Parts: sequence; C-alpha cells; structure tokens
Amino acid sequence: MRKLDTIAVHCFATRPDWMQNNSVEEQVEECRRWHVEDRGWSDIGYHFVVGRNGDVVEGRPIEKQGAHVANFNKSSVGISLIGGHGAGMYDAFSDHFTPEQGFALRELIGTLRAQFPTITKVMGHNDFPNVNKACPGFNVSQWLKSEPAAAVQKTRISPVQSKTVQASAMDISTKAGAAVSALTMLDGTAQYIVLGFVGVGVLFSIFIMKERLRHWMDGVK
Repeated sequence: MRKLDTIAVHCFATRPDWMQNNSVEEQVEECRRWHVEDRGWSDIGYHFVVGRNGDVVEGRPIEKQGAHVANFNKSSVGISLIGGHGAGMYDAFSDHFTPEQGFALRELIGTLRAQFPTITKVMGHNDFPNVNKACPGFNVSQWLKSEPAAAVQKTRISPVQSKTVQASAMDISTKAGAAVSALTMLDGTAQYIVLGFVGVGVLFSIFIMKERLRHWMDGVK
C-alpha cells in the first residue's frame, strides 16, 4: 500500500443537470471513458467521486497512484465532486455543489484520515503549487473550518411506513379477524381448539413483527 499524506479535492466542472437521469456509477464510467479513451490513461484519475445526491463511488483503487495533480500523485488521494461548471477559484461551496455532497465529502475525508493517519493535508486542486486552475471552485481549507451545514442524509422511513412491518401487522389483523369469524360458527370444545391454534398463529406473527422491528432499528427497511 502507498504511504498517503494528502487528500486532493477536485470537481468535474460539469453543469448541474449533467447526466442527471443517470446513476453516479454511470457518471463515473463516463469520466473513466474520458480519461482512458481521450487521454490514454490506464483508468479514471480519481480514487473517489461524490455524486450530487451524496453517493460516493470508488474510481481508481486507492492502492494505485492516481492521475489528478501533476507531481503530487504518488502519495495523494484524489476525490472529485460532480458539478462545478463555471466556478471561480474561491466561490462558496454552495454556489456549485449540493448539501448532500458537502455532508458526504466531510464524511469521506474523516473516514480516510481515520483509516490512514499519515494523511495530514487536505487541499483543493487550486491550492497546489504551479496549478493555474479554479478546480474545485471553493477554498477547501476554509470550507473545512466552517460550521458544517445540518447533516443531510437520505430520508429513512418510519417503522409505521415499513413494508415488512406493515405486512406483519396485516397478518396479525387477518388471523384475529378469522378467529372471530370462526368462533361465531362454533361452540363448546371446538371454540377452545380454534382459539388455541389461532393463539399460536398470532404469537408467531407477533414474534415475526418484533424481529422485523429489530431489523428496522438496525437500518433494514
């Protein structure tokens, strides 16, 4: 594994609506095509790409040297944000990128620094010596020092909205309804037998619902 000491932040310089109906994976493949077919590189130049919806997709394997900052690729990790068309050198992050991207970028940087303690610098492409580029279109060090926007994460459904929990509730309701209908048609010992079978079924359904709620609490919808 390479010894890493720097994270370099870039942007694609694409318009906000560029390939907006495509997944981030597809957008990364298009960038890979630019770098491989048009520039003759072995792979996409960046190690990570942050989509406008906050999705992070791996590009070139991190153990391999990237191709994103001339003379500084050997020990750096390249991260590129989708967007940034027409950005000035030190515009505000929010001028060209989404809150979801801001949250994801901060999280990715934190993860990389925890994973590789030798990383001591986080820089924008425009911060490197002899680079006459606006990329990524904001001052990375100032942005990192600024108060983060409220965390933007993908909306998670409530347990009441969960399809699996709804299914369990419906199952319990159906069994209970069937029991009531059956009891009105029976009497004596037959009622007790039916109640016993239905009771076991309802208890099993409650157990399943409990497990589904536990899975929901663990993040499974």
